[in-house]
Amino acid sequence: MLEYILKRLLWFIPTLLLVTLLGFLLLVSAPGDPLDQLVPALSMKDAEEYRSQRAYWSKQLGLDLPVFYVSVKTWAEPDTLYKIQDQEKRKAYENLLRQTGNAELVSAYFDCIRQSRQAYEQRLSLEKEKFPEHYPRYKSRLNAIAADLRSLEISGDSSMQHALLAKLKKDEAAFYMEPPSFSAAIENSLRQLKANRTRYKNYIPKISWYGRHNRYHLWLFGDGSSKGVIRGDFGISYTHKQPVLAVISDKVIWSLFFSVLSIVLAYLVSIPIGIRLAQRPHTPVNRLVQAGLFLLYSTPVFFGGVLLLMLFANPDVLSIFPPSGIKPIGGYNDDAGLLEKCADSLPYLVLPLICYTYSSLSYISRLTQTSIMEQLPLDYIKTARAKGLSDGAVIRKHALKNSLLPLITVFSTVFPSIIGGSVIIESIFTIPGMGQETVRAIVSKDYPVVIAIITLSCLLTMLSYLVADILYAWADPRIRHKS
Repeated sequence: MLEYILKRLLWFIPTLLLVTLLGFLLLVSAPGDPLDQLVPALSMKDAEEYRSQRAYWSKQLGLDLPVFYVSVKTWAEPDTLYKIQDQEKRKAYENLLRQTGNAELVSAYFDCIRQSRQAYEQRLSLEKEKFPEHYPRYKSRLNAIAADLRSLEISGDSSMQHALLAKLKKDEAAFYMEPPSFSAAIENSLRQLKANRTRYKNYIPKISWYGRHNRYHLWLFGDGSSKGVIRGDFGISYTHKQPVLAVISDKVIWSLFFSVLSIVLAYLVSIPIGIRLAQRPHTPVNRLVQAGLFLLYSTPVFFGGVLLLMLFANPDVLSIFPPSGIKPIGGYNDDAGLLEKCADSLPYLVLPLICYTYSSLSYISRLTQTSIMEQLPLDYIKTARAKGLSDGAVIRKHALKNSLLPLITVFSTVFPSIIGGSVIIESIFTIPGMGQETVRAIVSKDYPVVIAIITLSCLLTMLSYLVADILYAWADPRIRHKS
């Protein structure tokens, strides 16, 4: 058995590596630009500060590195394409490469646009300095030229480029007595690009090797400033701008606390009920208990939670428990010990635990009853009864252990899901758990948090299956795990 456990633990390594690879593929292929989330343009009044912030976060996230150790490109694609941080500009660059196959002239075209933008910014500063009283009146026209240059920079469609160049000429003529040569230089560069196409390069493959200086290596193993996923560092949250573990650590603890405790309570309550129902399944009392359990099972969690609040946290009915939260509003006393903190939080935990637990009682107790009743007609049970053992002793000492296999299976499938928490219960009782955090991360496209939740769920799944295999061998001596 020990050799089997060690082998299973060794298989965890390639499995987790595969999960991290899939998570990384999700991270790099997800729609949207993480820099737009980390550095919103509307919150930056200074253009220079905006650019410096984007460069900083690009360095932190490794966006200035190639994606993987190796890449298969075409002969037309340059090896440094990954250095273009702006995703829209990179997409336009790739579109022009596919249309022309001439990386040198495509780079010259974008350099011409960049130089035009720099020249425009210099001209803009000059206009503002020379004619400050007229600048507010001309601002909208000046912004139109800037928008035209930006549209040209992110457009990879040839028909759209001609329309944008025509608009740029019109906006230049509307403002300047002597229009600058922005549009003329860009138009000339575009004409050179289309006249010197080498599209055959798009059909010649090229393999590029980058070594360990790539995003996946940085994300997996980290560097001087980060530890990497392999050591529990899932990167920076796009929304909070903090390490992912700092964002989810407290929430994971509360979700684990409620979920594990509810599972333990459900088994402790359901197994004795299932044994009782198996001993006398057709008595009126047992039928009433079964009806009550099925009623609980069919009660939606949101309805049960609201009903508990209405009955036991309502000043107009019974104000026994607090309506929300996990601790007193004013917090714990500064000199409070662990036991005192637990006592202060206990009233806040009762109603959520009931909500977490009650829906499992019917299923587990019914499963226990069915499993035990399947064992009762077997020969070893008849032999035990023939020895003079009571029905209770026969079930507890013989039938119960052989009936545990379905319960172990249920445990192994339920346990991995606890990392996700319960959105409904956490919302009703204002619990800072993983349910609401998971929904928030998905809605806000906070992919590092989503990937951390997926990875932790995978780890719990593998551990729960390993524990289930060990419990199988303990419950049924006929099961032996060979190495």
